[in-house]
Amino acid sequence: MRSTLVIASAICMLAIFSCKKGDQGDKGDPGLDGNANAVQYNFGPLDLAANFFGILQINTTEDTMNNSSWHVYIYHGTIKRWYALPGSGVGGATNYRVSIGYENNKVNIFIDKSGAGEAYSKVRVIRIYNNKQINLGLLPGNKAIAGPDVSNYEAMRAYYNLP
Repeated sequence: MRSTLVIASAICMLAIFSCKKGDQGDKGDPGLDGNANAVQYNFGPLDLAANFFGILQINTTEDTMNNSSWHVYIYHGTIKRWYALPGSGVGGATNYRVSIGYENNKVNIFIDKSGAGEAYSKVRVIRIYNNKQINLGLLPGNKAIAGPDVSNYEAMRAYYNLP
């Protein structure tokens, strides 16, 4: 048993130290400065029980709004838990949805509710700027890039072999 362990260790050491460093590869394209193009915005309390909806405002450009993905989280301090939106809040009694618009050099993030709502001790928004886009699916006029005409039920039914 001990000799097997010694032999296995020797083989591992030989494999690790016998490798030589390869040639340096081509240098990649430079990325944007920052943390994967992500920015975190922190907000204070938001009482969604007392209000029909909440609005979060962030100063930015319309280009940044349109070329970013936005992620919204609400924090319930009593149980020390973050909830991702859209989705249910603490206890599952209220469902929240998020919509985004742009006006007066600000992105407006609307949090609407279905249910009584709850009070949250803080809100966090994470914006990730997309420096590359690949357009798939629909082109203007509901014309599909590939696949069936999604505006035509019969074409969709035939394409997916539905009864």
